[in-house]
Order: sequence, then C-alpha cells, then structure tokens
Amino acid sequence: MAGCGTAQRTRQAAKTVEAASAAKGGVEVAARKALSLNDRMRLDYLFQEASKLKLQDRHSEALDLLRHCYDIAPDAPEVLYELSLYELYFRNDTVAIDLLEQATRLDPRNTFYKEALATYYLNRIQTEKALPYLEAIAELKPTRSDVLAQLTRIYTSLDRQADAIRALDRIELLEGKMPSVSYQKFALYKRMGQLDKGFAELESLCHEYPHDMNYRLAIADQLLEADREAEALKIYDEVRAAEPQNAALHLSMLQYYRHTGADSLFATTRDSLLYAPKSDTEVRVALLRDLIAQEMRDDSLGTGRRHVVEAFDNLDRRFGADLEILQLRAAYLATYEKQNDSDFVAVMDRVIQLEPANTQAVFYLIQYYGEHQQFEKLEDLCRRAVNTHPEELVCHFYLGIALYQQDKKAEAMKAFEDGIVQKTEESRPAMVADLYSTLGDLYHEAGREADAFAAYDSCLVYQDDNVGCLNNYAYYLSLLGRDLDKAEEMSYRTIRLEPDNKTYLDTYAWILFMKERYAEAAHYIDRVCPPDSTDEALQKMDGVSGVVLEHAGDIAAKNGKMEQALRFWTLAQRVGGEGLTAVLPKKVRTKRYYDN
Repeated sequence: MAGCGTAQRTRQAAKTVEAASAAKGGVEVAARKALSLNDRMRLDYLFQEASKLKLQDRHSEALDLLRHCYDIAPDAPEVLYELSLYELYFRNDTVAIDLLEQATRLDPRNTFYKEALATYYLNRIQTEKALPYLEAIAELKPTRSDVLAQLTRIYTSLDRQADAIRALDRIELLEGKMPSVSYQKFALYKRMGQLDKGFAELESLCHEYPHDMNYRLAIADQLLEADREAEALKIYDEVRAAEPQNAALHLSMLQYYRHTGADSLFATTRDSLLYAPKSDTEVRVALLRDLIAQEMRDDSLGTGRRHVVEAFDNLDRRFGADLEILQLRAAYLATYEKQNDSDFVAVMDRVIQLEPANTQAVFYLIQYYGEHQQFEKLEDLCRRAVNTHPEELVCHFYLGIALYQQDKKAEAMKAFEDGIVQKTEESRPAMVADLYSTLGDLYHEAGREADAFAAYDSCLVYQDDNVGCLNNYAYYLSLLGRDLDKAEEMSYRTIRLEPDNKTYLDTYAWILFMKERYAEAAHYIDRVCPPDSTDEALQKMDGVSGVVLEHAGDIAAKNGKMEQALRFWTLAQRVGGEGLTAVLPKKVRTKRYYDN
C-alpha cells in the first residue's frame, strides 16, 4: 500500500459525515443523501472495482477509487468502513475510529462495523470501550456463542458476575449443557457468595451426565473445601459403591484425609496408590507433585529431599522408566537440586532415550557437555540428534565442534558441510552464519584459501556483523598481503563492535602495519600490549599470545623503538605457540627487524 499518498480527503470525509450526524447524537441512523440513479450506478461500479483491486493487492489504485466513491456519497457506510481500514494501516487511528463509528451510526445493524471497533479496542486492552459493541453484536446475532464467550470474560474481569452468568446461560441455550460452562458458573456463584446456586449448577451437570461419577466427585471436593465434610464423605461413599476403582475418587479421599487431619491414613493411602501396579501414570504424577510440595515445604534437615528421591527411585525400580515421571524428576532437580548437575544430566539423557524428539532435553545436554568439555559425550549426543533432528542446525554445529576438539578435523569439516545443506528459509540466520564462519576457519587450516574466503563471504550474507568471521577473514587477507582495504574495513568493524577485544585490536593493528601506517598501528597495539606492563603481567594477559607479542615488537621496530621491540620479540619466543615467524630468532639475535 506504499505510495497511496495522504489521506486528506478521507479526513475531510470524517469531518463531513460527523457534522451530518452530530445532530442525532450518533444514536439514530444519520440522514443519508439521496442519490440519483446515475450516481448510484457509478458508486456501485467504482466500489466493486475497488474491492477487486484490493483483492489483487493493488491498494494504491483501490484507495483512489474509494476516494472517488466518497466524493459521490460521503455518507455511504461501506465506503467509510473500507477507508477506515486503510487509515488503520497508515496508523491514523483517530481518523480510522471516527470513520468506523460513523459507518456504524449510518448502518447500526451491520455487525461487521461493530466487530471491527470491538476488535480494535480489545487489541489495545480497552475492554470497557469494546463492551457496548460486543453487547450490540450479541443482540443482533443471538447465535454468536463466540461473542457471548468474549462477553463472559469481560464481565468476569469487571466483577460483573451476574452479567457473566447470564451470558453463560445463553451459551447453554445454544449449545446445551457443558461441563466447562457449569464449572464457570459455579466459580462465579462462589465469588458472589451464593454457594447453594453454585452447587445447584453442579447438580444439574450430574443429571445431564448421570453415569460420569467425576462430576459427583467435583461436588464433593467443593463441599470439602467449604468445610462440609459429612456431606462430602456421603458422596465419596456413593461413588465408591458405584465405581470402587475410580482413580479420581482415591485422590479425592486423600484430600479428605488431609483435610480431616488423618495424617497416618493419608500417608498409607498415598503410598499404596503410588506403588499400586494398576495406578496409571497420571495418578502417580499427581501424587508425586503432592509429595514434593509437602516434603519441600520445610526441609531444613534435608529429610524431605531424601523422601522425594526415594519415591522416584522406588518407582523406577518397580516399573521402569516412564517419560512423564522422568520429566517431573527433571523439574524437581531443576527447582530444588540446582547444584546436582550429574543427576539432572542422567535424567535428561534417559528422557532423550525414551523420546528422541525432545529437543529441550537435547539442547540442554548439548550446552552442558559443551561447557564441561565432555566432547566424546557431546559427539555421541549430536550424532543421534542430527539423525532425529536434521533440521536443527545447532546439532550439526556442535557435532562439528566436538569432532574438531578431538582432532577429527576431516569429520568436523563434513559435519559443518552437512549442516549447511540442511539450511532453509526458516533457519536462524545467525546459526547459518556460524556454520559458514567455522567452516571457513577449517578450510583455511586445511590450506583451501579460496574455499575459506567463499565460506566467509557466505557467512557475511547471513550476518554482516559476525565478528569472528570479520576478524579471521581480515587477518588471513593481511597475511597474504591482499585486499588490504577490504581487510581494514572488516577489522575496523570488529573493534567498533567489541572495542576491548585484544584479538580484534591486534588484527587491526597488524593490518595498519601491513599498510605501512606504523604510528596508527602503535596506537592500537599499545592497547593490547601496554609498554609499561611488566613481562610477567604481559605473559598472563588473556588474548596476548606469542604471535601478538611478535606483532607488537615489529610495530615498535618500525616506529624506531628498538629496545621495546627487542623486549616484545624476546617475550614472544618465551611464550611460543603457533603463528610465530621463522625469522623471529634472527630478529632477537641481530636486534633488527626483518620482513616475515
């Protein structure tokens, strides 16, 4: 819709129609200008053409035709409605809402206009402004249960419980008796302090579904909560007589024992249910949650933790691994045993064995094994993960990292290449960029410079501020003495992004050195290797390697500071490492700079 121009004529339309209908207070239908047959035909034709253009996404042309429609009939509600949608797109909300309100006054039985206004206010959490429009829609379209449900939510939020109940009554008339509606009505009556009416709602639900004992249990549970234990127990006994194996009944009885202070009976019943062979997982999980909440409420002596762990272990020994119980155990460990990494990792690994598609568990273990440098375990995990989640590029990335750290460089290269093949339009650009960047590093290490630079170029397409790629690309270009202007531009971006990173500062200083801008190079290398630092301090600095010290010596030499250069060269020899030049010993011996 770009290029539609200003909406001056639309705003004028708003003012004109507002003035025309102001006398009637916006309540009755505003006076409509009588159109000649010719004007009516023109209006119909132009409006239909505008609608066609809109469907074709030719919005600029559609808007022009709508403005012509407005010139013919400034009080046509359908025109005002369509113009209001464009004003909303242009973020001219005040004008748009004014046009929508006018369209609604001109055609008060049109629910589309009212719904547009209600939606606007609901999206901006202005529920009280949306309310009258929703109420009007509910009157005009009495079968709209979705609108009645929205009204119920608004009435409830405004503490208008009686209105909410009336809306729910209308939903029941349309759709019949439903448990969700009855429970909502019970909760509303409870908030109003009218428990008898609330229980009557639940009773009616029981009559509607006489063979479902869970609704009887719902009444008993609410009676128990209201301290009406005798009435609750009577219903529990009725349900037991009808369905003695009802799992929900056993859980309700547990709450009854707790409520009435029968602690010993509560504990015995809970354990019998927890370890009963016929108990299903849902019941066991509910019991375990309750056990955890109770035991961890006051665990100053650590006995609660022991009881919880014993319960999990007992279930595991008796019934084997269960996915839901394992996930609950992981949640317990994450909440109450945050320092117990080994147990949490063991549980997560079992979760993955039972559910290989559980990406949350996979990603946690990838992070854990990576942080703890357990590369063999990381490799095994990622090999499984790339088979079950080939679209997850992070699994390919960390597989490559794990292989590289074990000196399996050819396999690592293939892992990154396989990951790149899996990229799609939905892949995270930063992850694709990291794959290309790391692959570029591997290509360069293997002597495949052309492939390395191509990979770096691809990385920067996906993430133009990937600092690792920018730094390595720039540095490797400088070592070849080529494209130094490009190398300088990339390197400068890295120190703008991370101004205190010694590696990036060294690269930039070295590129300036290669361009024979020695004074500027000294300014940056001095931030990496401060000349007034002691030898011991320099050797302990993070990011200061042997090759960095040799760079510092070369730059000092070109700036006429031979004593400082000799000191840095000597330190470079002492520190050692990869990247040192073959002429370094000669520099130290002759106290002169030589081209590398």
